[in-house]
Amino acid sequence: MRAFKLALLILALLPTIWLRETPPPPPRNPAIRLVDLMPALRGDLPQTGGLQLMGAWQIVGQSRTLGTLSGLAQTATGFVAVGDRGGVLNFSRPDMPGRWTARPDRLVHLDWQKYHYPTDAESVFVEPVSGALFVGYEDAAMLERFSPDFTRRQRIPLPALAEWPENQGPEAMTRLTDGRTVIVGESYSHWLDRTRHPGLIFRGIPRPFEAPARFELVMPAGYRPTELAQMPDGRLLVLGRHFNFASFASVVAIFAPQEVQPGGTVTPRVIAHINDPRIRDNYEGMTVTREADGSQIVWLVSDSNEMAWAQRTLLLKLRIGPEVR
Repeated sequence: MRAFKLALLILALLPTIWLRETPPPPPRNPAIRLVDLMPALRGDLPQTGGLQLMGAWQIVGQSRTLGTLSGLAQTATGFVAVGDRGGVLNFSRPDMPGRWTARPDRLVHLDWQKYHYPTDAESVFVEPVSGALFVGYEDAAMLERFSPDFTRRQRIPLPALAEWPENQGPEAMTRLTDGRTVIVGESYSHWLDRTRHPGLIFRGIPRPFEAPARFELVMPAGYRPTELAQMPDGRLLVLGRHFNFASFASVVAIFAPQEVQPGGTVTPRVIAHINDPRIRDNYEGMTVTREADGSQIVWLVSDSNEMAWAQRTLLLKLRIGPEVR
């Protein structure tokens, strides 16, 4: 991820390079607002394949948290997203009646910095009963468990994560309804095969120093996994991202949880492409909700890498249609 962001930065600075003063710190309580993008899309909705676009919003504001969102999960009050610099954004569903609310937080507070906590959060899942958050980092061979208010944390050392490069760590992670925890790395399993990615299977919530079982996830050529999410009907979705120095493209693919077995290989079936220039971006977070009418909604959030001139923090609402069954 760091190499990826460095490439983006170099690309942005190629036309002109100049010295800049350090920008002032953001306000303590920055205003965060939502911009509805659907009015400009109606009548000619972007085609995605097996997913129907139901909503599109841009999250804007002066908080640095908004430029780094990399993992998305559901909470009792809406959604929580974690970011590359230790930022957290709690926000309500934008499609519900009433005022939309958003509250930034931090994984690393000032009084914790002396303990050298990691900050490059890339994946997250929420334990439904306790509301505890489990966060994966690119630059640490561990997970962290947080209380719902982020006042208490517990480190979960996992030596298996140390085998992955620091900038290609646990990008995708989810807890399955059968109790297992599945983590997939952004790195490649083999030097000569640019489609296979390493996966870890834990029997439950990962325990300190637990040795997981392993599997491989096969992505379409050119795409790296950025998130996993289990649908209410049990099937698993994987979000994939492609970057070619000109634009981003994303895919959503589907597979059965029974395919995730020790020593096995999983090849998901692509059901949607997100490459329309009006909504494409660096999507890294995904979760799925069950609606009152029984339908299932896929939510995606993008990481703008703090490059407001080139990227946006977008939130998409996509309904899974019957054609993917």
